[in-house]
Amino acid sequence: MSGATALDLALLILRVAAGGFLLPHALGKLFGWFGGPGLAGFAGELRGYHLPAPAPVPLLLSLVQVLSGVAVLLGWQVRIAATVAALFLGMTAVLALPKGWFWMRGGIEYPLFWTLALCAIALAGPGAFALHGP
Repeated sequence: MSGATALDLALLILRVAAGGFLLPHALGKLFGWFGGPGLAGFAGELRGYHLPAPAPVPLLLSLVQVLSGVAVLLGWQVRIAATVAALFLGMTAVLALPKGWFWMRGGIEYPLFWTLALCAIALAGPGAFALHGP
């Protein structure tokens, strides 16, 4: 396998992982799927962090997360989508900061990991195995 092909395959794996892990969380917020909170529960989560959560905000944030997850997964407008998703997850990490490092205690470990993975995708681009090439 050539170096370019290996890199393209690595980017595909990273994109599928990042988009694939982001989507169930987003769909849980939007529709309540996979045991997620749904829009009303997501609004409650936002308020729990002392953030505004009037009616359109949870819907818009959920849609942003769904669309960026799908775009990263499929390799469409990846640099923009991964940047948007990284900002979303970066904010999640900031909000989790008071709980420390470990995700099992609600800390920043998990959202920070995915923020960094999405930043790598935004910098590297989608690779050859994507709907929208580099």
